[in-house]
Amino acid sequence: MTYKTKISLESLLSDLADDRALARELGQPSAAIAATTLAAKLTGLLVERKESGAPGDFAGLTAEQAIEQVRKDHGEAKAAALAALLEQPDTSLPDDMPIPASGALN
Repeated sequence: MTYKTKISLESLLSDLADDRALARELGQPSAAIAATTLAAKLTGLLVERKESGAPGDFAGLTAEQAIEQVRKDHGEAKAAALAALLEQPDTSLPDDMPIPASGALN
């Protein structure tokens, strides 16, 4: 069907870029944002996530259990990526480090 109508990722992104430009010209920022958001979703830069389970359901989950669940749900590549992330050194801030006031980092 996409071949017959000549729809491709490139043509969709091009159309969205045109739509975004038109929305900006017409002073419709929400339409421009919608076009940008859809383009990001199409290219995989924006992935909507949906949480499953009740609050606290995963609190006791070990890293190994989490990796295994990701392997079952999403495959070996995603499980390997999670394992690599979990092996990174902890870069969290120390508990005694002050947090700047809102807007101080802008």
